[in-house]
Amino acid sequence: MIEQYSHQYSITAADMDTGYRMTPSAVLLYYQDCWARYMGCLHLAAFDIVKKNLMWVISEFNAWTTGETAYWGDDIEVTVWNSEISALRVYAEFRITKTGGREVAHGYGVWTLLDTVARRLAPNTPLAPMMTALPQFTTDGHKKHRFPTGGTLEQQIEHRVNPINLDFNGHVNNRTYLSIAMQTANEQFMNAFAIRSFAIHWLHETFLNDILTCSVYAFESGVYVHSIANREGKAVAEIYSEWVPRGAEPDVADIACRI
Repeated sequence: MIEQYSHQYSITAADMDTGYRMTPSAVLLYYQDCWARYMGCLHLAAFDIVKKNLMWVISEFNAWTTGETAYWGDDIEVTVWNSEISALRVYAEFRITKTGGREVAHGYGVWTLLDTVARRLAPNTPLAPMMTALPQFTTDGHKKHRFPTGGTLEQQIEHRVNPINLDFNGHVNNRTYLSIAMQTANEQFMNAFAIRSFAIHWLHETFLNDILTCSVYAFESGVYVHSIANREGKAVAEIYSEWVPRGAEPDVADIACRI
């Protein structure tokens, strides 16, 4: 039985910001893609379990960066494994490294099974024997992250859900919420600060043409919480992020010359 799974990716133009750096959304993208490939090897991918009226749903994601930046054209390796399998949750870890083993980011996501007919959580019991848990490689003890409340409201933006925001299930894909949150940071801020950690809680589904309002709250230096709410004012996703000043970076012309 496969205990860990690795896949190599190259940072493309779609995954970089204006400074040629890999975006936080790309970290989430590569994690989800790699875990889906891993589940496919175990015959537990979405297209496998849908025959049993089941669907994987991610409810929480936590990521920490190391200060090592991946740029456009860099080759990275993403490794995933499951560190804990409870009655209702699978904690799936990840590690992203560059050539030479230099770590870029690590963290974990929390996955649950949804009964697509009853629209309720389903137990992992039937699938658990097909998965291996590696508790010795647990990140952060799987503590439930409680986001700070209050803070200073700094900004609000609206987003109308469009077709490219949807996934194959017909609802807004998980990365869209992070992309909406990142839209509130201008280029000057992104070039001056680097994200050191971020966490996402997905709370409710949203669909085509829904109007989402993203409110940005500032706390102590470099800490922000983005609350994304639907038209009724119900929070559908919350995102915590911590930022630190950037250090010296290579000239963007040198990065472009490597491609």
